[in-house]
Amino acid sequence: MAPVANGQDMIEHPLTDLDGFQAPADNWRIVGAIEADRHGVADIQTTDGDGILLNMPSDGVRENLFTMWEHGDIELSFEFMMPKGSNSGVYLQGRYEIQLFDSWGVPNPTYSDAGGIYQRWDPARNEGERGYQGHPPSMNVSRAPGLWQDFYILFQAPRFDAEGRKVSNAKMVKVAQNGVVIHENVELTGPTRAAGFSDEQALAPIMIQGDHGPVALRNIRYNLHLPAAAEDEKPPRFVPAIHVEPTSEAEVIRGFVNHDGAKKTRTISVGDPDGVHYVMDSAQGAVLYAWKGRFIETTDMWHSRGTQQLAVPRGSVLTFSGRPAVARLESDSIVWPDSMGADYVFKGYDLDADSRPSFHYTMSDVTITDRLLPGDNGRQLEREIVVSGDDSGSSEIWVLVAAATTISEGDDGVFRMEGNTYYLELLDSGGGEAIIRALDEGEELLVPVSLSDGSATVRYALIW
Repeated sequence: MAPVANGQDMIEHPLTDLDGFQAPADNWRIVGAIEADRHGVADIQTTDGDGILLNMPSDGVRENLFTMWEHGDIELSFEFMMPKGSNSGVYLQGRYEIQLFDSWGVPNPTYSDAGGIYQRWDPARNEGERGYQGHPPSMNVSRAPGLWQDFYILFQAPRFDAEGRKVSNAKMVKVAQNGVVIHENVELTGPTRAAGFSDEQALAPIMIQGDHGPVALRNIRYNLHLPAAAEDEKPPRFVPAIHVEPTSEAEVIRGFVNHDGAKKTRTISVGDPDGVHYVMDSAQGAVLYAWKGRFIETTDMWHSRGTQQLAVPRGSVLTFSGRPAVARLESDSIVWPDSMGADYVFKGYDLDADSRPSFHYTMSDVTITDRLLPGDNGRQLEREIVVSGDDSGSSEIWVLVAAATTISEGDDGVFRMEGNTYYLELLDSGGGEAIIRALDEGEELLVPVSLSDGSATVRYALIW
């Protein structure tokens, strides 16, 4: 089946069959859906269908895969998923590898971690010097095994004169993983280790590594020309960027944040030394974003008081609905409110010994304490909501644990959110039974809480 344009100057490589690849071996196949357990090495379940390219190597067959089409300069994007401990790679022109790897939680990534440009290799060099010119990603923004991740790559092919002599090196102009730029303008002096070819050419196919571990890819799109800068693009401001990073204790910054096309003016950004950060909207008792990696840029807030005055997260961001976390509902069929209403009052926050805040609210006849902490060595964000007071009101008190386009519960009791974009584990339901309810625009995960003992606690972990 021939590639088709997707309407955005990108060509979509169809994954209805393997016809777009050169002589695919039996370790490659097309599937319709996939789940990979973050705890199980090579533990993958699939369903029939199309849209996903899957590599399942075995002792008998573990071949690399090459596209039928070739490229020089290229703009490339794709999504990938792999199970715990897996290893693969995508080779531009079959020669220059962007590493795919289970690098979840790695504090100091190297060239062999996800997003790394793999090293070159020369067996003629002295021991300890044979590997050289590997480039680690600027930060680790990898997600947990079993979650979909994405790459966006701008690659400039090597240039040759009329006699075939190379006159300029290949270059990774830009590489972004999960929305974060991790490489810019990295020159590649030659093929990286385990490349499909040892020479360099103006045109060649993409190679996907199949001889290491399982990997799935989808939404493979490309443009065989590097996109030109927009003619009306404004020149960059030559202003030193102002970044805030937590060191020995948490950083708490009040300011403005964009969310869902609107400026939120009562937000509190919290950065943690463990490398997991979030933004709380104090007007709603709602978490707007969570991310890992670096904390925030405050240039627009603190330099000459810019017109937007916005804080900008610097890592790979999860975006949440921004709806209030706690509400009274007469039944589980009542629509969740968009705002807390007049009976909600933000009472401020206090800091613990590590400067991590606990937020306090009142809602009519109840009080709410809301606390978020990193967990599992910074690989997840745990939220604890404590509701205290009298439950003699005319309607039940509910906690909105999550709102997403899709929510499904796995066999392990962990919820898969947004089509395996992140996990949610309900650690304490406060004595209530969680329900998933369908909406016109998606689904919600709700928990009713009982205050018969004076208080109830709901705890959950966001894992990505």
